[in-house]
This record gives sequence, structure tokens and C-alpha cells, in this order.
Amino acid sequence: MDELAKYQEPLAREYETLSRDELKQRLQLFIGDLLEHNFEKLCHMIYRHDVEESKFHLAMQEPAIEKQSAAIADLVIERELQKVASRKAYQKEKKKSLE
Repeated sequence: MDELAKYQEPLAREYETLSRDELKQRLQLFIGDLLEHNFEKLCHMIYRHDVEESKFHLAMQEPAIEKQSAAIADLVIERELQKVASRKAYQKEKKKSLE
């Protein structure tokens, strides 16, 4: 992975192609950078990924930025994987109804 990619938000397709560890590592670095330099952008990202606000606030209670970024990365990954599963289930149901 190049140095610049470490500090960029993973692409939507990467939620399905990267291993969970790689994804978490990338997200953790990206989120940690946002926590330190651009909290507004982090809040926008959390909203865009549709992460529950109460869970986000709970993650923000962690004592250090590293723990906060790890907890938030887990929330984003969990939510994106839920979306992937929903899309697959919807496609399966749609295909089934067309038969």
C-alpha cells in the first residue's frame, strides 16, 4: 500500500475486497487523522456511512485517539458489511421473484 492511500478513506468496493484487518488498518489511520485535523469531515463520514450516532458517541468516550479511531473503524466496517449483506439479500430476492 502506498503512503498516500493509508490516509484516504477506503473506496466502497474495498469494503468487499480488502481483508477486515487491512480495512481496519486503513480506516484507523484515516479516522485518526480526521480526529486530529478535521473533526467536521469525520462527522460527515459517519453520517454518510449511516453509523448510529449513539454508538459513535460511545466510541468517542475512549481515552485515547488510537482507541477512538479503532472503535470508530469497527463501527464503519460493521455498518458497511450490513449494507453489503442487505444488497446481496435484496438481489437474491429480486432474482427469485423474477423466476
